Amino acid sequence: MKFNRFFQTTLVLFIFAHTIWAQEIDKITIEFGEVFKNDEREIPTDILGSDATGYYLLYAGGRFGQGKKSVRKFSLDLLPTGDEIILGGDKPATHNSLGVAKVNDKIIHLWSSMDDSGKKYFYQTIDLNTFSSSAPKFIAEIKNDTRKASRSMSRFIISEDEKTITLFYTIPNKNKELQKIRVQKFDTDFNTLESRDFEFKYQNKMLAIQEVLLDNDENLIIICKKYNSPKIVREELDHNYEFQFYQVKNNSLNLVSTIVPKDVHLRSLKPIIDAENNLFVSGIISKVNLYAMTGVYAAKINLDSGTKEFETYTNFDADYLTLLIEDGKRKERILKRIAKGKHEDPNYVLRHVMLNENGEQTIIAEQIHSYTYNYATTYYHQNLALIKLDNQGNKVWSSKIGKNQTKPNVSIYSSYFPVTKKENFFLLYNCHESNLTHTTGTTANPFLGAGKIFIATSINRANGTYSRQQLANKEQLDGITIRPSLYNWIDDNTLLMFGQDIDNLKNQGFVKVRFTE
Repeated sequence: MKFNRFFQTTLVLFIFAHTIWAQEIDKITIEFGEVFKNDEREIPTDILGSDATGYYLLYAGGRFGQGKKSVRKFSLDLLPTGDEIILGGDKPATHNSLGVAKVNDKIIHLWSSMDDSGKKYFYQTIDLNTFSSSAPKFIAEIKNDTRKASRSMSRFIISEDEKTITLFYTIPNKNKELQKIRVQKFDTDFNTLESRDFEFKYQNKMLAIQEVLLDNDENLIIICKKYNSPKIVREELDHNYEFQFYQVKNNSLNLVSTIVPKDVHLRSLKPIIDAENNLFVSGIISKVNLYAMTGVYAAKINLDSGTKEFETYTNFDADYLTLLIEDGKRKERILKRIAKGKHEDPNYVLRHVMLNENGEQTIIAEQIHSYTYNYATTYYHQNLALIKLDNQGNKVWSSKIGKNQTKPNVSIYSSYFPVTKKENFFLLYNCHESNLTHTTGTTANPFLGAGKIFIATSINRANGTYSRQQLANKEQLDGITIRPSLYNWIDDNTLLMFGQDIDNLKNQGFVKVRFTE
């Protein structure tokens, strides 16, 4: 699980004891660690961090990480030490983990557990100096009262300075009763600093909580969607949906601002808070299909005054909507549908929003969907859409990058990881070598046949132009396939990434990706 910040630990750089080779490609150097064999069918789900003695990974049992969770220690040359601590008490596989995080010299695990009386919250800590764990300790409880506690939504947030922990959860009640929440704040030893209940002015059935985060002053920000419905336009004006932004400040729950979309559907919003405590929110807009894209939305809200400093809708034209499609009958059909207002880019999901020091945003959406047939699910992670907005939310440029990652049963090797570096940013992902020069038309799947490579697509932040560069092929990775979402920063310029052998999950290994100036 990733929280509102990346976990970064500064270390003296060391060279892998078992490095095969390192190759310089433009501004990126990649180093390969020795492949090791895991004893059981267990996979890592997070790289928690490191210290002067080694690295710490969160593992989960089973082919898809559905089993018991444990913390394992790796040496500085990134090989297993054999040290492992099982998380979650007596029945770890049945617990619902809220998150595991490294904080200073310990690892903290929070989880909930259901029984006949309701939902109970617990925590457990691991002392990294001795690599020993505490016994699970009780934090709080939601009783099965007017509604089952299993319906409660929970969030676990660590402050930027790693001094406080916030536990947020809803208190379930009947649909026609008012939405209730509880906010508990602890220090990192789980001494209670405060605990308060708050009540919204809306019924449960009217208000859906979408996002919870902390602002720069550690006030809780809650993003809600009123009348969360797949319908874009309702007959009654009073039932048009809207987004509401709340702040828990001075022991009260305050409505800061609202957003009412204008004749479009805005599925969800991704928030970023800048150094001046302004809230930037971005989302994908559509007119016909709930799970499609015709443009992007952006707004900037001053959290102190509630003022909406800008609000923009960027609609895509036909050239952008057909950017990756070859000339031919298919393109002609789509252009006719666009002219009639019936075509939208299907299955795009907002993945990342990058905000620079000038208040400019780069929005990345990915074409993602899945298909289930005869109890087997195929996952599709396809093309990328990129849009840059200036500090007033207006479009500077837009681009698309062709990508095809289709994989049955599991999606952990798909998608991408973004890295921002001065005038450029890089997208790291698994690709097929035939796609290195792709501009339009069909893309090859890296998971089928030969030609699998790991690449960096470099995007110029000024104008959106890009180029693809091969970082490693299958032989150089010794059969390992990188998992883009499993990473941790060693320092500002060194990214640690993890991979496995798709055909034999027990074979696992690391790479280090270095970015040079």
